[in-house]
Formats: sequence, C-alpha cells, structure tokens
Amino acid sequence: MIKAKQDKKIILVILAIVLVGIILASIVTRNIVLKEEMTEASRLAGANQNSELIANNIKKGITIGGITGKLEVLDTSDATAKAEDIANGKTAYARGEKIIGKGEPSVTDLATINDVVEENTKAKDSLGNKIIIPAGFKVINPTNNVEDGIIIEDVSAGNDETQGSQFVWVPVGKINTKNGIQHITLGRYQFDNDGIEIVGQVAGSCKYEIKIYDSTTYYQELVTTTSSTITKAKDIQDFINKVISSGGYYIGRYEAGDARAINTARKSTTSDSNPIVCKEGVYPYNYITQKQIANLCRNMYKSDNFTSDLINSYAWDTAIMFIQTCSGDKDYSIQGPLTIQGIMKCGQSTSGTIKDERCNIYDMAGNTCEISTEYCSEDSFVARGAYNYADLPNETNTRWNSNGNSQYDSGRPILYL
Repeated sequence: MIKAKQDKKIILVILAIVLVGIILASIVTRNIVLKEEMTEASRLAGANQNSELIANNIKKGITIGGITGKLEVLDTSDATAKAEDIANGKTAYARGEKIIGKGEPSVTDLATINDVVEENTKAKDSLGNKIIIPAGFKVINPTNNVEDGIIIEDVSAGNDETQGSQFVWVPVGKINTKNGIQHITLGRYQFDNDGIEIVGQVAGSCKYEIKIYDSTTYYQELVTTTSSTITKAKDIQDFINKVISSGGYYIGRYEAGDARAINTARKSTTSDSNPIVCKEGVYPYNYITQKQIANLCRNMYKSDNFTSDLINSYAWDTAIMFIQTCSGDKDYSIQGPLTIQGIMKCGQSTSGTIKDERCNIYDMAGNTCEISTEYCSEDSFVARGAYNYADLPNETNTRWNSNGNSQYDSGRPILYL
C-alpha cells in the first residue's frame, strides 16, 4: 500500500515537471515569434522610410507593405486626342501614353521661339486665321494678327545675300479681324477718286482685258507671250490656284533692293545682275527694265517649297485691298507720293511726318515706281506705285506704260506656296 502511494507521488512529480516544461517551451516559442514579428515590422518600417512607398504614390484601394494607397488615377483609355489635335511641341497624355503635339502652332509661339521652320508649316493667329510659313523662314514680328501684317524673315531659304529679306502675308478669302469678319478677294481692281474700287475682276480668266484709256488700250496678264520687252509671270494660273488653296501669299515688305548698293543708289544698268533683297536700309533697284527685274525676282529663290516671282496685277491689287480693309486707310489706293525724292533707301520713304507703312508693308505709295508682270497692249510694261512726279493722279494703282527704263523704275518680289 505504501509503495503504491509512493508511485503515485512520483507520477505526479513527473507530470508536474512535464507540464512545467511544456509551459516554458510555449513561453520561449512565443517570445521567438514575437521577436521575429517585431524584426519584420522594423524592417518594413525602415524600408518604407527609405523609399517612396507612401499612400499618395499607391493607387487608391491597393495596400502594399501595410500602406493603403490614396492616389486617384485618371482613366485615359477613352481619350480620342491625336498628335495633330495638340499644338505643335506641346505635350498631353491619352490612353496611358504621352503625346507630343503636331498641330498648328500659333504665330505668337513661333515668334517667341524665334527659330526657322524646316518645312512649310501651317500656323494660326490669335483670331484663328491660318497662314503658312515657308521652309527656311521664321516669324519675327510681335503682332499675332493677320490684319496687322505677319512678317517672316529669310534665315536659310536662299543664300548669304538674300538672308534677312522680309515678306508680309496677304490673306485671301474670309478673315477674322478685331472688327469682325472681312473678305479679301483675289482679283484685279480699279479705284475711284475716293479710294473705293469701281471695277474688279475676280481671279479667273487670265486673258481678261481691262480697258482703261480708250478702246484700243488695255492691260492683262499673259499666259503666253512673244513680246521682246515683257517677261510674263512664271505661271499666272498656278499663282491663282495656289493662292486660293493656301489662303494667301507673301509680298515683299520692301521694294526689291539691290543687295550690293548699300551706300549709294545705282545710276546705271551695268550691275543689273546683282541679287535682290527685301531689307530696310538698302537702295531699291532703279534704271532697270521689266525683263531684268522680272528675272531677278523669279530667281531670288529656287525652292521646291514655294515660288518667287515679280509681283503681278492680282498680287498688287489684292494687297491694296488688304491694306485698305485692315489698316483703316480707306483711300490708300489714291494717295499721292509719300516721298520727296524718287530714290530713298527701302523703308525710309517719308515726307514730313508721314511714313509710307501700312500693315507692315512699305512704300507701295512712295519711293520708286514698281514694275509688274502685267502687259500693256502697246507692247510695253505696266507699273504702279508713286515716285517724285506729282502730276499723275491715283499713283498707287494707276496702270501706265513705258517703253524704256527710268531712274525711278523698280519692282517687288512675291512668294506663293
């Protein structure tokens, strides 16, 4: 009996020892797990502190490393914008991708960038009017409206001597102005004594004859010619088609200047092969024949991107309509000479305080008389503009004929795309 009781005590001791062991083992295991959990938490906390794993960088509703995101991501999968719909050089995001704009830049942007365009580039002014900048030119003037006269300058379109030449865009068709919508129609015009056009020919038949002095005297643009004194336009119908398609053309900002006559006006025809420029401060060509000035203007540029030529009757008359419509000078077409000398440097034609500048175009009512490609039925050239002879009425748009050259004969180049 005594032995049995001793055996029970031994068993109880053993059970107690085992139970204590189990409890101790449990405590040790729990401590190890807690330590490991604390170590992992510290590791994650340290990692988060050394990374950008913050709520604002994680998409809303997503949890990473114990951090729940707050970033709201815009779904652009339904975007329809294309590169052509975004302004040139500007960036946007659509369908999860970055898009660099290829749309029409503004004239203001191009003038601010002050860089040459490498290909013919469509642009628009602040009122939505469209223009085209020819390859090799840049926009230089601060104005951002077509009606004020958008100026471009040759950077690499020609050669060293033509560089710096400037031209002004003449819009054709409907244009938006600060005073509402206006229409500039490509055509040939006559103007009454109050400056209002009284006869006009909308661009169409190149053989249309406008009779002025009498029934036997008329003026027209020639499609073909056998004249020994007149060089016709390169292609008058091509000019008309492209101008209407482009919505405008460029006219020389100044008269055709002699690139090498810097200090004195040329007094003879011995250097009629000098290149021409459209720059302020150089002397215009003078003592030059129609054929000479026509060849100089049409060869001013040789480019596949645009055409240069001597001004024709459509280009001259439409530029006058543009000036009278947009400058506020409603009788510019009939103004007398705005110069007290026949040959002054380009852009410096003045008489007292009057300066011959409208819509950024100079000397269309002053300085030399400007020969065109228009043909007179008396087998002679036709010229426009004013000079120092004050006895001719309506100088700016009077068609007249001459069989020779004069100290006051010059011209003006145009560009069309």
